[in-house]
Amino acid sequence: MKPDRHEQIRSLLSAYLDEELTQADSQRVRLHLEDCAECREQLAQLERLKQLTGELVFPDPPEQEWEEVERRLSVRITRGVGWMLVCGGAVGLLIYSLVMALLHWRPPTVREILGGIVLVGALLLFFSVLRQRLLELPHDRYRRVKQ
Repeated sequence: MKPDRHEQIRSLLSAYLDEELTQADSQRVRLHLEDCAECREQLAQLERLKQLTGELVFPDPPEQEWEEVERRLSVRITRGVGWMLVCGGAVGLLIYSLVMALLHWRPPTVREILGGIVLVGALLLFFSVLRQRLLELPHDRYRRVKQ
């Protein structure tokens, strides 16, 4: 038998063990195994490995740990996406506003000035409350209390 043919059969041993081969390939492997002690030994090792891995027991973590992992992931993902959207939108709006101001310069109206003051004030309040909440979070006694 040619060496490349031998390697081809060896590459099929795992699929043969799992009964994933076509009937023709399975028969080719079976016939090869009758003549090749080396491949029979490799198949035996694969069978032992399959048996040993099948006997492994992975304990399930307690339900409380699963809930904590799910909570952390969902909070981190949504918080991260939210921050990216807020920051990206703010940068985009700032760039757009600067470009439009440079292209169409005119003195702002009283309504635009007052609207800008209200908007800047609201943003400052929002970010100051958010900053304070984030600074207090590590010291919050009730953050782990389940509702």
